[in-house]
Amino acid sequence: MASPAVADIPAGVPDALSPDPVMRGALIAMPAVWNVRVTAHMTGLRLKNGDVVALPREARTVQKEGTAFAVTPDGFLLSALHVATPPPAEIAATAYLEKMAITGQPHSAKIAADWVKRTGARPVGLKPLERVVRASAAGPGLARDTSASPRVVTTDKLRDLVVLRVPGTTDAPSIALDRGEDVGTPVANLGFGSSDPFAAPQHGALVPSVRTGTIAETGHPEKQPTRYLTIITNPIQLGDSGGPVVDERGRARGLVLIKRKVGGGAMAPTDELLRVLDEAGVRPWEGRTQTLYRSAISKLQRYDIAGARADLRRTLASDPNHGLAGYELQQADALATARVALAGEPRYRSSLLVIGITALLVAGLLAVLLWKAVNRMPGVLGPRDRKAPFDQDHPDDPGHDDPYDRI
Repeated sequence: MASPAVADIPAGVPDALSPDPVMRGALIAMPAVWNVRVTAHMTGLRLKNGDVVALPREARTVQKEGTAFAVTPDGFLLSALHVATPPPAEIAATAYLEKMAITGQPHSAKIAADWVKRTGARPVGLKPLERVVRASAAGPGLARDTSASPRVVTTDKLRDLVVLRVPGTTDAPSIALDRGEDVGTPVANLGFGSSDPFAAPQHGALVPSVRTGTIAETGHPEKQPTRYLTIITNPIQLGDSGGPVVDERGRARGLVLIKRKVGGGAMAPTDELLRVLDEAGVRPWEGRTQTLYRSAISKLQRYDIAGARADLRRTLASDPNHGLAGYELQQADALATARVALAGEPRYRSSLLVIGITALLVAGLLAVLLWKAVNRMPGVLGPRDRKAPFDQDHPDDPGHDDPYDRI
């Protein structure tokens, strides 16, 4: 299979050579980010007055998208509780939104949410929720089916957090946690959110969106004094919930929980995540696979292509299901084969420039020396009357008509 062009980067995958350190951190964290899809089946909607609203067949099954991320190599994931177990009111609103769209009525997510709040609608005949998670992937990683049904380990309703476990997982990518909450710290959130309420579930390319911003403030919101949240300026979208908020080193500073109406969002900071993990008896850590992948991306950023290729091969040997190592290896192979100046690689371009200038100077010097040497050799350029520079008449010659001799 031919290697892709160096610039052939799938939408959403950060460039390893990006000058933005936060985007490079997002690339390091991306393989540990999982898509969460929850499917709910129901027969109708019951209102608080007892009436039942029938649903078209197409609206009786709804799907919700969200995000999670791995905190250990053996398959422990963190997410928002409302992602893994959507509240009945949220399921009802999604079903009613689809009903309005199918029947051609004016519709929007706000109209549906307001209707559910006003009528107290709840699903009728709701079957057990179906949960499926899939790890982020691009390039060769998409050819592997990494879908799994996770087990719920621990839930925390107060903090809106859940710990999931993906069975049979070993040596998978995972994200380290950082407890820093410094205001102004640049961060990126990774998630499968969208501004379109009818966006198709991510059954194809599993590349989460990356949205950048900064940490704004941490504390207890006035409307939710029992919760401890951190405000971020990132343009959060519905579906980003449960995803990590990472720094330039690719370490999680928190987990997305809320899309704010005034812009930005709110996350559960690392201390809150550690409390829930402690309840589950889980110690977050990065394993061999993530260490190798982190090293490979770092070497790519330093243009150590040979070292990066070696680490990427080791990454795939550690975790054959790695979602991005195969893609990044294709990119590194293309760079090594092309042997071209990388976009923005000053050292390589400077080396070529110095070599070129030096070659021109040497060639010029040799040409001058050759020309002088040839003109000193009689008979080489033709008849003797074609005088060399040192054969010209000189004022000191006896037959020279020098005007100063008349004095």
